Amino acid sequence: MDRFLEKDSVDVVEGSKQRLDKDARENTCMDIARFFYENGLAFNVANSPSFTNMLRSVRNYGRGLIGPTAHELSTTLLMAEEANTQSIVAEVKKTWIQIGVSIMSDGWKYMRGRQLLNFLVNNPYGTVFLKSVDASDVVKDATLLFELLDSVVEEVSEDLVIQVAIDSASNYKKAGEMLMKKRTRLWWMPCAAHCIDLILEKIGSLPQHENALRKAKKVSNFIYNHGLVLALMRKHTKKELVRAAPTRFATAYLTLDRMLSLKQPLEKMFTSKE
Repeated sequence: MDRFLEKDSVDVVEGSKQRLDKDARENTCMDIARFFYENGLAFNVANSPSFTNMLRSVRNYGRGLIGPTAHELSTTLLMAEEANTQSIVAEVKKTWIQIGVSIMSDGWKYMRGRQLLNFLVNNPYGTVFLKSVDASDVVKDATLLFELLDSVVEEVSEDLVIQVAIDSASNYKKAGEMLMKKRTRLWWMPCAAHCIDLILEKIGSLPQHENALRKAKKVSNFIYNHGLVLALMRKHTKKELVRAAPTRFATAYLTLDRMLSLKQPLEKMFTSKE
């Protein structure tokens, strides 16, 4: 009899502990959430490995942790992290001479239409950011593009560069051919993402696909341009129709795929009395 009473007592204690743990976690998560809300942080920051590492370090430290001050974050800690990053980059650079590298160019438009080109150096051991260049006066001219690419190859060292990956637009293609003509040991290759985007664009221009994409675009525009319909769509599907993707045409196909997967709730929405 005492044994059964003792077991009940243990169960009560364990149940109380679980409730306390649950309350403690909810309070802690609420404090973390407020930090995100008050400082305008993107919610996907919570998926960052460094966020998980931070929580683990705080847990391992235990009670009494005094967090870093704004001064520490902007001085000593920043300099320490810079030194750590430089050390990581130095280790990656040691592998360049062993297996070579690829130079990658990533172009994007900044405020006021400025065209920026980011140059990165990649091999299986990691990717290193080299520099960013304002190429607004360069990107439209194949010769100027060639001179820019040539200077980047020279900066890294021609002996280390195996290939240069750039955009597949006509001016980039011509610049790449000029680069290969001068530096016969390396190759240029078009950006895979841009090539896939062009493939999707061509597929989308086929009659059997063009009609489906046009109808899907009309439905999507109608829903997102009418607040009441948009609210109904979210109520019935619990999801968004538009799925963002790195390229414009990939977004169109992902949205079309989402519409197909949500066909039944969308039909239910359009036939509902609401």
